[in-house]
Amino acid sequence: LDDAEFCGRLHAAFGAALGAFRVPGRRQVFPLVLKYATRPVAARTVLIGNAAQTLHPVAGQGFNLGLRDAWELAHAIMEHGASDPGSGALLNAYFSQRRFDRTATILFTDSLIRLFSKDIPLFNPVRGVGLAALGGIPPAKNFLVRRMLFGARG
Repeated sequence: LDDAEFCGRLHAAFGAALGAFRVPGRRQVFPLVLKYATRPVAARTVLIGNAAQTLHPVAGQGFNLGLRDAWELAHAIMEHGASDPGSGALLNAYFSQRRFDRTATILFTDSLIRLFSKDIPLFNPVRGVGLAALGGIPPAKNFLVRRMLFGARG
């Protein structure tokens, strides 16, 4: 789209509450791709949140994972003593604690996107039934919500 049409569509989608849209420069595209550090700890270094992994923004799981990373890092520092928060022992303990939740969240969000981004005619009704069943079975829905908020161990 040219700039005027692009701004017009933004206005149609978001309304006037944000004011007039204008294009201050060249638009760019940033594809949503899964990226993650295979080992987010190194000598006196720890990566958390989007520095450690970038996930598709489905349901804010990258944000939730980053919060859990920060929480567990703070817990590891308190547990191992704050005298040397960059020690190898502390960072390795942190990484061991985070590995399962981190891997499970990465696999779950990536699988969810792959499952719902494909338009497979015979599979569309199955996905719909699965979502309806999840919504209709409160224990299953609550289980999933707990896992998404509090992680794989939640």
